[in-house]
Amino acid sequence: MAASKEQLDGMRDTFKDADKDGSGKLSLRELEKLVLAMSGMKKEFAEMILKHADHDKDMMINYDELINMFAHDDPEDKVKAMYRMYDTDKDGTISKRELAKLMSMGEAQIGSGMMTLVWSMADEDGDGRLDYPEFCK
Repeated sequence: MAASKEQLDGMRDTFKDADKDGSGKLSLRELEKLVLAMSGMKKEFAEMILKHADHDKDMMINYDELINMFAHDDPEDKVKAMYRMYDTDKDGTISKRELAKLMSMGEAQIGSGMMTLVWSMADEDGDGRLDYPEFCK
């Protein structure tokens, strides 16, 4: 479902509050502060957002880039956007390191045994990488 006018207004206000220098763009430092203000988030998530949403490659995010990152009505588009965001090295697959980093960003830390279990279940072909079909299962 597309964001409502009220939600977009709220996102714009939050963006403006985070844009401390008034440049109309968020630097990594500004984005980290914004992410850390959210419950259960770690600053590493800001780097993932920056890598995924920074389409003009200026190492900053403007409001449109941020909104476009979340503006998916189709559930399949949302899954594809998540996959691209988790693929931090942009090689088209998700490595065990990328998955471990992703799974360590929440409030709860998972142990290496749980990570091994999750990986063994997800990496069906055993090639050490998660391709998009494996990610979707």
